[in-house]
Amino acid sequence: MIISLHLIIYTAVLLVLALVAPLFSPFFRKVKEEVTVPDEGGKPADCPPVSIVLTDHDSSYHLSKVLPVLLGQDYPGDFQVVVVIDRSDSDSEDVLKLHGANPHLYYTMLPDTSRYLSRKKLGLTLGMRAAKYDWVLVTDVHSVPSSENWLASMARHCSAEKNMVLGLSLYGEEVSAYFRYEQLRTMLYHLRMAQRGMAFSTNQSSVMLRKEEFFAENGFRGNLEFARAEFEFLVNKFARAGSCALAIEPEARMIAMKPSDKRWRMKQLFAIDAFHSLRRSVVFRLLFHLDLNVMHLYNLMTLAAVCVAAFMLPALDGIVLMASAVVIWIISNVERYIIYRPVLRYYHCVCPIVAIMLDWTVSLRNLILRVRYAFSDKNDFITHKL
Repeated sequence: MIISLHLIIYTAVLLVLALVAPLFSPFFRKVKEEVTVPDEGGKPADCPPVSIVLTDHDSSYHLSKVLPVLLGQDYPGDFQVVVVIDRSDSDSEDVLKLHGANPHLYYTMLPDTSRYLSRKKLGLTLGMRAAKYDWVLVTDVHSVPSSENWLASMARHCSAEKNMVLGLSLYGEEVSAYFRYEQLRTMLYHLRMAQRGMAFSTNQSSVMLRKEEFFAENGFRGNLEFARAEFEFLVNKFARAGSCALAIEPEARMIAMKPSDKRWRMKQLFAIDAFHSLRRSVVFRLLFHLDLNVMHLYNLMTLAAVCVAAFMLPALDGIVLMASAVVIWIISNVERYIIYRPVLRYYHCVCPIVAIMLDWTVSLRNLILRVRYAFSDKNDFITHKL
């Protein structure tokens, strides 16, 4: 009777945890589309003039794909595309010359003599200085707008009350399921923090901010020693409480080009290196680790139930506990499937079953990434080489 009572209590606790665990997930915390504020006549607000700034470093192929789409935006207001390239990059210069007659295009070059500075951040700073308009949309050559209405969809979120607009740059179906899942999972944490208070960071390459504020606070000063993570630092430094808008609707999205395994890995390593220098990281850490720990606690209790049922209990009690654990596991995953499905469909990511399977690998993959970072040459992440 004592053993049976213990089994009932353990099964009840396992069931409660199984039902609660899926709620500790970024897929459960809703991030809603933000409706643009209409003017007094009830019509959508006019789009302000915008400068789009991007840099290119030996990526003429990507530039040739992105530039025509940027210049071909159907935008009701004035806009400008500012491209900054290396002076020695003749291939990218040839691409720019093909579009030289377009009145929206302006390009400039990085000096060859600049040293001990992140060329990416220097390029963006030069682009910001060349921008004609106060609203500047910073992006890169590895992401292509999903439609000709992309800029209009982004700019409609600009208002006097906002100082930043965060957009999306999502991977397409040709990219591996894990890359798409991991990008979306991390992105949901960032979006929720931005919508519920103050933006912390981003793993996207579409950030809109004000030129005046950028130079008033000395641009990238304070993180110039970091070779990359420029979008992360832009959001972390210039976001204001309650002043960050989210442009997550389909027409406001960009499509990120397929990265090589090396480029993906280096992006993750740069993000790890920069993370410790970002402000307001406590909430992000808390949510991330809370989600993982609740999921792992449920997994451990399920595994313990199976082991006890198989090796430590009489046959009848063991069968009852084993069957209960299996049924509860099915219930938990059905609940997880129901929660994940609308979010994954909205962002055109992987199917829910694949996402659930990849959930179990998050901690292991993070551990592997941390080990790689620990054994990496830290000079690869900084500009001031010793």
